[in-house]
Amino acid sequence: MRKEIRNRSLVLSSFLLMIFFSFPVWGEGQVYEKKDRFFLEEKMDGTSLLPYLSVYQDATGKKSFKEVLKIFDQGGSEKITQNSLGYSKSAIWVRLRTENQTDKVVDWILEIDYALLDFVDLYSGRSSDSAINHSGDLREFGTRPIEHRNFAYPFSEQPGSKGEIYFRIASSSSILLPFLAFSKNEFIEHTFTEQLALGLYYGSMLIMVVYNLFLLFSTKDKSYLYYVIYILTYILFQFTLNGLSFQYLWRSSVLWANYSLPFSIFTVLLAACAFSRSFLNAPEYTPKTSKLYYLLFALSFGGMVSTLFVWEYRTAIMSSLVLMFFTLGFLISNGVQCLLAGRREAKYFLFAWSSFLFFSFLFGLKSFGILPNNFFTLWGIQVGSVMEVSLLSLGLADRIKGLSDQLKQRVEELGKIRSDAEESEAKYRSLFEVEEDFLFSLDQNWNILAANRSVSKHIGFKPGEVIGKNFMELIYKAGELQDAYKKLYVLEKLEELASEGKPVRFLGEFLQKYLREPKELQVQFQILEYEGQREILGRAYEPDQDLMSRYVDDEKTVYSANNYLQNAELLSQRMTANLYRFVDPSTITAMRNCLREMIINAIEHGNLNISFEEKTRAMSDGNYFRFVQERQKDPYYKSKKVKVEYSLSRDRIGVRITDEGKGFNHARLQKSSMEKLNSEGIAHGRGLTLTLATFDLVKFNSTGNQVTLVKYF
Repeated sequence: MRKEIRNRSLVLSSFLLMIFFSFPVWGEGQVYEKKDRFFLEEKMDGTSLLPYLSVYQDATGKKSFKEVLKIFDQGGSEKITQNSLGYSKSAIWVRLRTENQTDKVVDWILEIDYALLDFVDLYSGRSSDSAINHSGDLREFGTRPIEHRNFAYPFSEQPGSKGEIYFRIASSSSILLPFLAFSKNEFIEHTFTEQLALGLYYGSMLIMVVYNLFLLFSTKDKSYLYYVIYILTYILFQFTLNGLSFQYLWRSSVLWANYSLPFSIFTVLLAACAFSRSFLNAPEYTPKTSKLYYLLFALSFGGMVSTLFVWEYRTAIMSSLVLMFFTLGFLISNGVQCLLAGRREAKYFLFAWSSFLFFSFLFGLKSFGILPNNFFTLWGIQVGSVMEVSLLSLGLADRIKGLSDQLKQRVEELGKIRSDAEESEAKYRSLFEVEEDFLFSLDQNWNILAANRSVSKHIGFKPGEVIGKNFMELIYKAGELQDAYKKLYVLEKLEELASEGKPVRFLGEFLQKYLREPKELQVQFQILEYEGQREILGRAYEPDQDLMSRYVDDEKTVYSANNYLQNAELLSQRMTANLYRFVDPSTITAMRNCLREMIINAIEHGNLNISFEEKTRAMSDGNYFRFVQERQKDPYYKSKKVKVEYSLSRDRIGVRITDEGKGFNHARLQKSSMEKLNSEGIAHGRGLTLTLATFDLVKFNSTGNQVTLVKYF
């Protein structure tokens, strides 16, 4: 089955590529009524002159204008029905007879809409044997009467006058005769529209270059380097094909102008192969087939060198086209192989090339006269190439996501290794020393009065370094909004201690002196009174599971909470208290953070109806908590509750959080990314993204006011 798919894709791609890359020899396809004379009009907007052309092919290439005139007069010329004469070593003589039947002077422009002609000589009338203009891409660009990427010639015809225009054309490339007639104003408008369209096209391509350069600098992924090179070489190829390189880059370098097209084709092929091999990761997914890339590298590089030093133009252009057929056919075939082998980015690769070939095919049908002129047929190649680079950029972005997933997996593996190492270290220490808890005392303002030496063991500080500090200074701060929730939670516990006088116990994240990472410790406070003085005794120690939790296999609880933000911390800690026998501490911390964020979302955006924009504005103004308190006091929101259903079993934990709000568009919100939030400098909005990365199942109801979270052990 796979072999059949590969064979079909190779045949289809080769067929489409032959259609596209043979476009220099396409004809108009339409059958015109042969006419003897072209009647000028006051307004002409790209009128095809094909029906009025007479052609004579001078096989010797040495006949003079006078000799050719006699041949035309004796009927030795012929009418043509399509504008392509293919590859010919003959000198092509073209005659156009005109007549101005209007009562006004007609100023008009004759454009040959094909930039790749070596020699184009213009003869007007019969009075002189010498050409009035010599141009072509083997002559300096300044010889052209009008500064235009194609060949354009101005004429002025008096009322009632008749004229004859002759061209001698010789070229080693394919010879096309797309002669068009414009009145002066229409030609100016046509040129402006054409330049605008080309400017948009090349601007779009350069934007993709800049965008991928930024990604290259940030990711250091060599695929982006190959991709930028590929886009730049393709821009140069298209620039040369359109005649713009000769007009703007090398106006006087006629030899290079002639050979730049086959050279740019070989360069594009080399860059496309390098990028495709890296993008598809071909050596890993198709190790045997990927060896053919080296052959294509050698052929492309050899073609570049041969174009400059060995081959004549015709050999170079034909060789480049043949190699192009095989290269792109191979790339698409290899893309199919990689997709079947499990390379998910390959689908973007195939979509990109399919779009490019599809729009190029539309361009071909237009050139055959099967489809009419419109934006997509006239600019099919440009539209296809823009879609191609855009889709490939999406593929590279998906590649980043894949690398991010791999990084996350490695971080989890490192976390487990670290946890195992810490466990081993703890076992080793327990053999040689007695475990001691971090003991300290506080005054009424929560300043540390005394601390034992085990503070160094737990968080790295010496006793003298923490004495005099406020207890809140030892709480870990990540520089994010959740720091405020942690602070509220700890202050609430301290105030509970001060008001009720009963011991309090909670989990806290402490700042470590050297690692600058949070360390979770179980904290217990109690009030001591002696000799008329009152002090707060604190004890911090490594969290261990409750004796009952060792035997908990199943647990189900339903909580109903009001809209105070500290409830999020309380509930998240309660629901993760019995997980130590099932998962590692780092996963528990991640789950606790996600549960806290989801409950806060239910309170803020659900029950209190605080929008994302309102929260951002309030945080920016520095009055966020005051704003929340006002909503909490509002009678309309005050009575609303958050319902939390919690279920624990040996193989999973499930939590369902329901608020009484109006819900939200969770599908749209899930499309926003951490990268976007970071780039815009927004300090919140990451809860859902982290939750999606932590839990195995995150499912919202249709309204958006209920979320179900499941984590399998």
